[in-house]
Amino acid sequence: MLTIRRASFRQVLERGSQRYAEIEVETDAARAPRLLAYFRREGNGHYQLVRVIANGADAETDWFDNSLHAAYEDVTAQMFAGPSHGGAEDRVQFGRRLLEYGDLQRQLDIHLKEASAHGR
Repeated sequence: MLTIRRASFRQVLERGSQRYAEIEVETDAARAPRLLAYFRREGNGHYQLVRVIANGADAETDWFDNSLHAAYEDVTAQMFAGPSHGGAEDRVQFGRRLLEYGDLQRQLDIHLKEASAHGR
């Protein structure tokens, strides 16, 4: 399992009728040390980790944060599949570890609730 070195809330995104919280994560992974994790709020008030993107963008050259180029790669299946991974269990555990990091749970509570309260 990856070591989380730093994690912080970035923004709320809307895709269709769904709202997602975007979390930036720095890890100890050699291949993809920077990740973007996306959570959505379920009907029971819990959060589900739905996608993990490798953030290979260089902040100095990609200062515009353009997620349409190859610097961003969906690594969800790679992270939570294979013989050394428990699939859904690893995904839930990684999501739980992120939510327990600092005040991320509170940030999601504030921002996702705020977005739904404003009709977004």
